[in-house]
Amino acid sequence: MRTFFLIAALSLTFPAWADQVRLQDNAPDQHVVVKGDTLWDISETFLKDPWQWPNVWRLNRDEIKNPHLIYPGDVVRLTRDADGKVRLTLEKGPRLNETVKLSPRAYGEPIITKEPGISSIPEKAITPLLSRGGVGDPSDLENAPRILGSSDARVMFGLHDHVYAGRGDGDTVAWRIVRLGQPIRNPDNKEEVLAYELVYAGEGQTVQPGNPQLLRITRAEQEILERDRLLPAWKTEPIQYVPHAPEKPIAAKVAATLGGTVHAGAWMTVVLDKGLRDGLEQGHVLALFRAGRSVADPKCVRANKIAFLAGGEGHANDCEPNKNDKSTLPDTRVGLAFVYRVFNKVAYALVMKSSEQISLGDHARNP
Repeated sequence: MRTFFLIAALSLTFPAWADQVRLQDNAPDQHVVVKGDTLWDISETFLKDPWQWPNVWRLNRDEIKNPHLIYPGDVVRLTRDADGKVRLTLEKGPRLNETVKLSPRAYGEPIITKEPGISSIPEKAITPLLSRGGVGDPSDLENAPRILGSSDARVMFGLHDHVYAGRGDGDTVAWRIVRLGQPIRNPDNKEEVLAYELVYAGEGQTVQPGNPQLLRITRAEQEILERDRLLPAWKTEPIQYVPHAPEKPIAAKVAATLGGTVHAGAWMTVVLDKGLRDGLEQGHVLALFRAGRSVADPKCVRANKIAFLAGGEGHANDCEPNKNDKSTLPDTRVGLAFVYRVFNKVAYALVMKSSEQISLGDHARNP
């Protein structure tokens, strides 16, 4: 349990960030953190653009990646001084009657506590995907332990069955059982495979190490087969990154959706065609856009009609076919997405908001 009352106060001058950070019209003076709150929720309580949270709190990169945890019972306050300055404070406690004031940078120090801090985004929306999802490449599975079979010569296995598998690394005893699935292709070059979906078949626990090792199947989402591979189980710890915009321009596209649907909406996961190699990281917030479609230019349609009726070739001089008779409409913003898992060439992003269905090929870029 925490045993102190901590106040971390940050001061900022309104004119310096008014053109960047927009307060909600009905932003409250304070918000008491309750169980189930997320950083995204609290950000939206005060800000129209939740990804501006680091600007308000003046967080550096280390604090964005490993933020000081906020706990149920803490109070986030927004105050305005008479001279127009805005102050955001985080009051932690009370636990004792002692008050300790820290500088803005100091509140990044870890606090020893058994209480769970709030997560960045709703855990229930991504917890199954943290343990079961994933992408890979044939080379990733080359050295992964393979299920060899069982003592009764079966080739398909289920819950509680014991099977033999190749040797593990000695330290891992909890495994995901997977196989390669459908390829995730570059939306702009269908010949390029960015990664393969990993089909999650189940989970297993090492009963007896060795070569082969004896494995007990502890979860089976589908029939588990000989030659399926073992990968270390993922930890399902809450995502603690602060929602923030990328520091450099990102131009990604929706390459797939988890679950194989054509469209996605709020609280669904899309797979982006950019990853670690492109500068994406956990916590990045990206705006989703539908590309503007090409339409016939009304001026050209009218001019071509007049030219045709006048006995011409059917096209005005400035409206030749495939040249000036088409216009492209502006891109339409259709949602926001929070990047929560990043691989080398692709990334998982949870759709936080959507005004329209998110489709394959939609653009994702800096908000």
